[in-house]
Amino acid sequence: MEKSYLELRDSWERGDRDREHVLQLFFLSWMHWADPPFVTGMSDDPRANEIWHEIFDFFGGEKSSDAEFLHVAGLMAHLFPWVLGDEIEWMTIVKRLKARSLELQPNGFPAEMFEGRGDYGKYFAGQARR
Repeated sequence: MEKSYLELRDSWERGDRDREHVLQLFFLSWMHWADPPFVTGMSDDPRANEIWHEIFDFFGGEKSSDAEFLHVAGLMAHLFPWVLGDEIEWMTIVKRLKARSLELQPNGFPAEMFEGRGDYGKYFAGQARR
């Protein structure tokens, strides 16, 4: 994960806004606090939280028209709202993210849509199977 994260982070900082790259970086930024380093193999990056927020804003946050982004952002924020800012505020945002994602994609987010998409895909396919 570390190598992918560093490559995607550097690419982001150079202006790469390819949707798939950005979603991968969004996930890997989040993994800095979602799992311990002995699981992820990633070293601490003080910018990880800031990058997560930059990407959240890049997609349009709660007003995004990208259902998949809304879905994964909602799940990440649901699991660790206190890392993102005010916990109560983020739990409220989570509800809106989930509602908007299903408004845009009423049939939900099956595991198959994430398969073959690296660590990001493995994680969210696993979540979809729960």
